[in-house]
Amino acid sequence: MATKGKTRPSTGGAAKPTTLTLADVLISLAEENSLSDTRLRDLQSAVKRVAELLGQEPSAVPLDLPAISAKLASVNPIAVGVSAKTLANLRSGFLTAVKVSGLKLVHRSAKTPLSPALAGLMAQLSGKRAHLGLSRFARYASAKGIEPKEVNDAAIEGFINAVRQGSLHRKPNDLYRQVTLIWNEVAKLSGCRSVTVASFRAPIKRIDWAQLTSSFRQDVEKHLAWCSGADAFAADARPRALAPRTLKLRRNQIHAAVTALVESGIEPSAIRTLADLVSVESFKRILRRRLQIVEGRENAFNRDLAETLVQIAREWVELKPSDLAELTRLTGKMPMPTPGLTHKNKAALRQFDDPAVLRRFHDLPRRLWAEIKREEKPNFRTLAKAQAALGIAVLSYMPVRPGNLAELAFGSNLFVREEPGAISSLELSAGEVKNQETEVAFDIPPQIVKMLIEYRNRIAPAVIGHRPERVFVNADGTAKSQATVAWLIKTYLARRAGIVLTPHQFRHVSARVMLDAAPGSFEIVKQLLGHKNIKTTTNFYAGIDSRRAGRHQQRLIERALEAQKPAIRRKKQGIH
Repeated sequence: MATKGKTRPSTGGAAKPTTLTLADVLISLAEENSLSDTRLRDLQSAVKRVAELLGQEPSAVPLDLPAISAKLASVNPIAVGVSAKTLANLRSGFLTAVKVSGLKLVHRSAKTPLSPALAGLMAQLSGKRAHLGLSRFARYASAKGIEPKEVNDAAIEGFINAVRQGSLHRKPNDLYRQVTLIWNEVAKLSGCRSVTVASFRAPIKRIDWAQLTSSFRQDVEKHLAWCSGADAFAADARPRALAPRTLKLRRNQIHAAVTALVESGIEPSAIRTLADLVSVESFKRILRRRLQIVEGRENAFNRDLAETLVQIAREWVELKPSDLAELTRLTGKMPMPTPGLTHKNKAALRQFDDPAVLRRFHDLPRRLWAEIKREEKPNFRTLAKAQAALGIAVLSYMPVRPGNLAELAFGSNLFVREEPGAISSLELSAGEVKNQETEVAFDIPPQIVKMLIEYRNRIAPAVIGHRPERVFVNADGTAKSQATVAWLIKTYLARRAGIVLTPHQFRHVSARVMLDAAPGSFEIVKQLLGHKNIKTTTNFYAGIDSRRAGRHQQRLIERALEAQKPAIRRKKQGIH
């Protein structure tokens, strides 16, 4: 058995330390005489399976527990064909194998007895949260001889470092924060010393609004109110009001622009109105700084930011034509993102290259609904599960935008008919959709109609006490936010189907399904997704369709070769 903490020497020449790998763990296990054949096989299997999940041979995986932990945390058990329990057992078996190999110190404290002082402290805790949150730290402290009165920042940092380096904990940062928060709650009751609460929030990157002049902030608020169409009858009313989400984006863009200008060397006190952002010199400074942030790469936000500033210069500041033309010219120098799907969206679609994924995708709402119907006492969790099932089902057949999905309401957007054979529909007026010009309407499939009726008439009332007006509501009947609805859908898809997909990406999946069945049918996809211009559709999905063209070509080649086979056989027969 190898000496704990030491590296194996290389086989040729002078002994040199080499990087330990999972292959070294397998070798050390084979040299461990105390293991039975069955135990040895199980531990070796765990090591090999972990390497397989990481997509490498054991010899190519460094024995770096933090790195292995981070990679395993991204493995979805359903996606690799195992249960969550099996994956947890695999992680446990792997850690045991590493511990037995002696090549790495492994942090395991479950069986460590508590010191009398810490046992007494834990006995005083009544809440389950406190017990679970502090149990691991209490056993670590007991093993190290750290008494409750001696707990300080260094003690907790030592514990977290042991967890990071010697375990496969999926979220050590979360554990760090949890332990510090709960310890401080306990410290108030027990008279122990408080510790610093861990925080891993990224530093604020944008300038605080309070540092900007009041005149600038007032000008921004006036501009946004004008953009919102607050007074449609004003003499200078904007021809077309911006949607709430677009207003939020515009505020964000202005914040990013003024931050870039300050970072370029301009004092906040010198920025008094929006006009100070769109002077030619300021505009150059903003664009240069934004390009520095992304190291000169193409970036959709930066390009949109430049175009928004030009729009502000034209509509609000009313910049003179020559300066406006210069801003437009400078905007053209900003790298334009390549048309088409982003790498993230392409990766999401590649999941569906496996037919089993598409089956799990469409089967999930049915499975969730069957579980919901078996629940005798529905509660807020039942409500959330039902809403996740409905959200996934609706988006699978009717790919509306996430904002429209979150706001679906019975009698306003959803017209559900209970009569046999009646057609139910989902309808969005032009004013409700993104481009505010294209109406969207779908016939709702019968199975989803049935789910909606059961949800409205039985499931939701059992939790909130009355029929809901909207589909996505909280247990108290208030509307769920778009972010919460999106989280529900993403979480259930990942945990129960092994699929990583956002609500917006359902639209890309729908386009893929349509183009798979009918290559080149961009007009139908345009109608399905409610695009204003077919150029938008082709820009996004032309790359997808080129794959289908390639498949078609492959089939033609295979047919041509197949057709040549009889002729080749006859020719050979003639020679003989």
